[in-house]
Amino acid sequence: MASNFPLSNASLLTQQFVGKKLVDLPTPSIILDRRLIKANCTAMLQICKKLKVGFRAHVKSHKTLELSRLQVGDGLPGLENTPALFIVSTVAEAENLVEYVKEQQEKGRESSILYGVPVPQGAVPRLIALANVLKSESINIIIDNADAFSLFHDALTAHPDFQSEKKIGVFVKIDTGYRRAGIATSSPKFKPLVGTVLAKDGSKGGEGAVVLHGFYSHFGHSYAGNSEDDAASGLIDELLGLEEATHAVPENARKGLVLSIGATPTATAAQNMLSSSSPRVEEFHVTLSRLKEQFAVELHAGVYPLLDCQQVATHARPAKGAAIEGFQPLNKDSIAIRMLVEVTSVYTERETPEALVSAGSLAMGREPCKSYSGWGIVTGSMGNSKTSSVYDERGEKAGWIVGRISQEHGILTWQGDKSKCNELTIGDKVEIWPNHACVAGAGFGWYLVVDSERGCDEVVDVWPRWRGW
Repeated sequence: MASNFPLSNASLLTQQFVGKKLVDLPTPSIILDRRLIKANCTAMLQICKKLKVGFRAHVKSHKTLELSRLQVGDGLPGLENTPALFIVSTVAEAENLVEYVKEQQEKGRESSILYGVPVPQGAVPRLIALANVLKSESINIIIDNADAFSLFHDALTAHPDFQSEKKIGVFVKIDTGYRRAGIATSSPKFKPLVGTVLAKDGSKGGEGAVVLHGFYSHFGHSYAGNSEDDAASGLIDELLGLEEATHAVPENARKGLVLSIGATPTATAAQNMLSSSSPRVEEFHVTLSRLKEQFAVELHAGVYPLLDCQQVATHARPAKGAAIEGFQPLNKDSIAIRMLVEVTSVYTERETPEALVSAGSLAMGREPCKSYSGWGIVTGSMGNSKTSSVYDERGEKAGWIVGRISQEHGILTWQGDKSKCNELTIGDKVEIWPNHACVAGAGFGWYLVVDSERGCDEVVDVWPRWRGW
């Protein structure tokens, strides 16, 4: 339970860190730029508003209340009335969100939580406890197997704390090509699964404790894409895949079902749909318009407020262009998360210049990025050191990267012409863009927040990070 993983004391953290300069921080530290986060969140909500689709914010990448609120428009001018819809990957995330969701419901704001992985039976008591403090159907689960659903429903209704009026929402997870969780619509088990859920749907004549809310797809393989066209194609494929899934529901029961699609590359590619010259833009709008006549369409994504090297490598939307309503360029300058590390040794005598830094896989993760061979890229603004060359996999390929990684140490390796190497000295503090933001934050109890609108070199806030499962 979340109570077994208490948060670090926010008041004490504020006293310790707020007002400190980056060069005075301990290492490793994980830094978020509030201005960039707000810009990334704003663009996502604006494009959903323009397309007249819903948005469900995944919180697994950051696990903080502060960023969760920004994802649903709190503190973003003109977007404060956005429905507060969330996805979680752990029950602990839901437990940390539930009071906020309850507050929003009491204010009359639509708000709910989707547990976004096929539900383990051991989670049933904790899900019931969450459901009991919220409106009916506010807690939702993912299902992709009829036997698992039946076991879940039996455990749900047999539990002494279950309140029959507090029904659980169900999304059937469709495999649209990722081959992780989900069931393909071509599977012989698909229609029986939907039939099993409908038989227990208390809103459609069934004698059960659940309500079928819709179908869900996670287009995780969109990370392998390399262009705006790839991302647009993913959006369309997901929509068509979920439309096919609805055929398993009797026609008179389809109206209003939710089609939830996304992953950050495809969801943020929606920002291309108002201005891109991609030949698939018109096809997307035709498909979306047709589906909205009968269904509620929503996008979902999680890492988009932070971004990382993996996301930039998808090239899912333009790297250049003014940040206008409904659009934010996708480039390294939009990455809102950085790892602050200290140089503890230098090796200029080696064939390739190298330096040892005070963070390894337990801080940065060991997630690869398809666009280059390293584990992180040193940014252009580096604490008390500066560099004139930032590694660009599509450009000169000159700069420092995390070339090798161990548990508590990383090795920075210089890429490109050795004569142009930006020298590092012992004690320098440098900032690194991680390959995968979700994993890079996992070893930390809090984020130190800066704001590039105010200079970006001083801590302005501290956001405690949730832990546990």
